[in-house]
Amino acid sequence: MKVLIQNLQKRECLASQLSKIYHPDVMLVQEINLSSETSPFPANNVSSMGYGTAIGSRFDVSDVMTVQSPYAEFGGFIHKKTTVATVKSVQFVSFHGYNGQPFKNKEKLVAHVEAVLEVLSPGPALFAGDFNTWTEEHLTAVKESLEKSGFDLAYSW
Repeated sequence: MKVLIQNLQKRECLASQLSKIYHPDVMLVQEINLSSETSPFPANNVSSMGYGTAIGSRFDVSDVMTVQSPYAEFGGFIHKKTTVATVKSVQFVSFHGYNGQPFKNKEKLVAHVEAVLEVLSPGPALFAGDFNTWTEEHLTAVKESLEKSGFDLAYSW
């Protein structure tokens, strides 16, 4: 299965453009401007302003769940959003991690990861996205949390 994972940085129509260029089976996107897209994203978790995470696929999407970070950022106004959905018996997680501005708190980031892990069913899953792992310490904390649930780190930069 061909999967495209991308933080779109709120750029209009970028998910639809990437879909036309790369023809993925599944797309996991973060910071999507959903109202600007021409490609369908039946699984999404966006704010009233239209930004958030989404999952699109050329196959049927089912079992859609949304999870928000248990902690708010930026003065208590923003909760990072996560979308979970099943495509062809695989659970996909489009994750946009707790950023922790201005303090970049790794414990709150791990709490966000663990909130998402709690809703997953046993079975195959891909947990991917923008983890906001600002430091090696953040990356290690997230990696350890995911490994406890059976995930392997495939790639990160």
